[in-house]
Amino acid sequence: MPAVSAVLIALDEAHRIAEAIRSVRPWVDEVLVLDGGSRDDTVRVARSEGARVETHRFDGFVTQKQRATNLARHRWIVCIDADERVDAQLGGAISKLVQGVEPDVVGFRVRRRNYLDGRALVASGWYPDVRVRIFDRERACWGGLDPHDHVIASGRVVWMEGHLHHDPDRTTAQLEQSTRAHAQRASASLVASGWRPWPLAAFCHAAGHFLRKVLLRAAWLDGRRGWRVAWVGAKGVALKYKLAAQARSGGPRP
Repeated sequence: MPAVSAVLIALDEAHRIAEAIRSVRPWVDEVLVLDGGSRDDTVRVARSEGARVETHRFDGFVTQKQRATNLARHRWIVCIDADERVDAQLGGAISKLVQGVEPDVVGFRVRRRNYLDGRALVASGWYPDVRVRIFDRERACWGGLDPHDHVIASGRVVWMEGHLHHDPDRTTAQLEQSTRAHAQRASASLVASGWRPWPLAAFCHAAGHFLRKVLLRAAWLDGRRGWRVAWVGAKGVALKYKLAAQARSGGPRP
């Protein structure tokens, strides 16, 4: 029967990591927090909530999550972020892993519910925000280009009931701030991948993002908040390609 480790990576998350740990701790055998060099009380708070804490300088989402996965004591992994919460239905499903898993199943996909300005989004490409977050580390690993990490599974992945609730207190201003930060990191990954700039790249990618959110992901169903998600996301995409183009050309143009 498999034992289960919950893993979280953290950097200056003292204000919210306790809730994340409390949401998952009852359902798993271990909670591991890998701290990336926090300057606040993240380490103290995590330990006070019963988590085992390890430290390693943050060097990217993909590598840090893989490092945390490797440090866990148990083979089956539940990975959540400091701004996510496991609901009771998902927690109950996780706890049933100890009863056994079909041999060919290497992971479970879950629905992530995103919030903006105090309410859950129902569309906009943010619901259902499907993520593989429960997996057998011997048959799955982390991949992707920072900051967009994902689990690469070498076998069958099935659904798990329940929801992962993401950042229920997020405001539009916080969304804009985090989008800019993600765009800066994504631009570095884009350059490292060998991408070459071309005329109107930033505009075309941003316009495509906006249209996909509105037309294909039904952002209009979320009203003004959906339009904000589409617009802020498009600005982030434009910034990513603009910064990448500047880096490839040797710096910002006067």
